[in-house]
Amino acid sequence: MSHIREHVLNHDLFCHHDHHRSYQEFDAEREEYDFRHVLGYASADLVTAAGTVTPRGPVTREEVERYWPKMRLTGYGRAVTLTARELFGLDYDPANFDAITAALQDSIGGRSAPEVYDYFVHERARNRWTIQDGKFRCSTTALEPGTHPESYRFAFRFDEVTYLADAGPIQTLECFLGHPVYTLDEMVQGINEAIDRFRETGKLAAIKIGMAYSRDLAVLDPTRAEAEAAFNRIRTRKAFWGGVQQNNAAVNAPEARALGDYLFHALVQRAADEDLPVQIHTGYLAGNWGSLAGTKALHLVPVLEKYRSVRFDLFHASWPWASELGAIAKNYPNVWVDMCWAWTMNPAESERALSEWLDAVPFNKIFAYGADTGLPWSNVGYSLQAKIGIARVLEQKIDAGYMDEATAREVASAIMLENGEEFYGLAG
Repeated sequence: MSHIREHVLNHDLFCHHDHHRSYQEFDAEREEYDFRHVLGYASADLVTAAGTVTPRGPVTREEVERYWPKMRLTGYGRAVTLTARELFGLDYDPANFDAITAALQDSIGGRSAPEVYDYFVHERARNRWTIQDGKFRCSTTALEPGTHPESYRFAFRFDEVTYLADAGPIQTLECFLGHPVYTLDEMVQGINEAIDRFRETGKLAAIKIGMAYSRDLAVLDPTRAEAEAAFNRIRTRKAFWGGVQQNNAAVNAPEARALGDYLFHALVQRAADEDLPVQIHTGYLAGNWGSLAGTKALHLVPVLEKYRSVRFDLFHASWPWASELGAIAKNYPNVWVDMCWAWTMNPAESERALSEWLDAVPFNKIFAYGADTGLPWSNVGYSLQAKIGIARVLEQKIDAGYMDEATAREVASAIMLENGEEFYGLAG
């Protein structure tokens, strides 16, 4: 093992993005966790492998047994293999499914939820800090004490306000605030009041925008009059679906775009006013059948130029447009590039992206890891997957003569941990 690989494998990580269940949510399903709960994102590749006979609902044992052999070599599949081997000493194989279930249950048995998270996230995955992403709801765990480890910080995420097609998001805000919202100004004021409540916890880390799942990233500058007219029409439109459905044509109607873009700017302006980072999903979408056309980071250039004092954390390496993201980060001092989730989507492409970025972007602007998982044991395999890729890239830089050992160690420590600590004010 090379010295730099040893350094990387034994180094703590800053997890820039996760969706971990609260302790209470974790305990509610404690007895149900089995080999399928080790799959994480690999469930999407099972669907892809199945082709036109798409599984519906939670994957069954029979479906995993049939399609796992076909997709086990993808990045998603390799993350599962790493998790099973690292934690249980078992290959993720149909012959071992019952043994994996037993080992998983044994690892959480006798441990409280906080102890489970501490064991998997801190001890085994060595994730020192985590930025927890939770969608804004009437009642949100981010405001409640004792739901996640003390090392977690929270992102405020209310994507629905960027693509309103009915009154659903307005009603969500009204429920949270405990009073009605009748005007556009009250809507903006209410969003800021919600952010205030997050801020009061002392654990607000960033504003997160994940609107790419329901609309493109091209944001215009509508006038207040245009947004107000749209709000007045949408305010009385019933939420038939309990919220806007992904890819629904209604979210791209002119009035929806005018209001959504106006509220997007309100969120970013709040970040500018208080020096809050803004995290934005770019690139590939979780699951299957997602529309990728509008998700590339290049669409955000007008926003980056307008808000030059805002620190933008652009997610997921914008894969499959990682080279474009590197060029954006080189040109725009207010952009940091983030590899959260990227290592498990496509390990080879992630290595290439990191290698390119190190040749083009100051390394203090690179975040090398974020698990982006829902259950804490997945972080073990995802962390190891990222570390293997980081070590390979740095070994290649040393072998090519571009870095010496000391420089590679400096880079590794920065992109894996120190850059995140500095960016979020958690250093020292």
